[in-house]
Amino acid sequence: MHFSEHLACPEHGISIPEIEPRTFSFNTPHGACPDCQGLGNKLEIDPERVVDAEKSLAEGALIAMEWNNLREDMGAYWQILEAMAHHYHVELNVPFKSLPLEKRDLVLYGTKGGRFTVHYRNREGRQAVFDTAFEGIIGNLERRYRETNSEYIREKISEYMTDRPCPTCQGKRLRPEAIAVTVDDINIIEVTAWPINRTLEWIEKLAGPQTPLNKRQQIIAERIIKEIRSRLGFLVNVGLDYLTLNRSAGSLSGGEAQRIRLATQVGSRLVGV
Repeated sequence: MHFSEHLACPEHGISIPEIEPRTFSFNTPHGACPDCQGLGNKLEIDPERVVDAEKSLAEGALIAMEWNNLREDMGAYWQILEAMAHHYHVELNVPFKSLPLEKRDLVLYGTKGGRFTVHYRNREGRQAVFDTAFEGIIGNLERRYRETNSEYIREKISEYMTDRPCPTCQGKRLRPEAIAVTVDDINIIEVTAWPINRTLEWIEKLAGPQTPLNKRQQIIAERIIKEIRSRLGFLVNVGLDYLTLNRSAGSLSGGEAQRIRLATQVGSRLVGV
């Protein structure tokens, strides 16, 4: 088995930055998930908001912006969609919900680079033949949302979006490298999801005679563990042992927020307050 001093794997061609405190903070680019920037959620186009599944494509199943009433307009969008449907055998006169999943995905998410021939005819009767790929309704709206400089267009597209957990970090907000770091086979996401009293018990275990840490690790962790024990102890003493460390401040009651402030003041050893 070979180890690298450069935190790199020559076999897979990947490397990771040196681990430091900011690696475990979703408020910095060094620790935040690169896909959602540490928010844990992403605004994504919701298929249920762009399609009326009870209707067929020919009847106007697509209800988002220019995709609505396509057949009546007979514009470029409809002619490309019709050519794609013909090439991939997608039924235009069947309710959208009755189409096989792979056919619905073609309409929503496109042909993934697969090309087909379009025989285009504009309103003046001019004709053109060209090969193209189809980006899909959702792909089209997502691209326009990213690229537009128009606040109006951005607001219109956002009407078809839903806030969903980030598919990359699954709502955990951190980079995979940060989540992969463990102490006693437990990562920071698991620890912060525990109630404070359980987290304190785990910290006591790390500091106790049955610690899984070796001598060198104990020396490195001694001051950190002492500080964590102190802070968690204050929270337990003010009756907040049932909270989890990943609880958002906005979800706390007034009494809970007040007791957290009290624990902070006691922990900072303030006097005369």
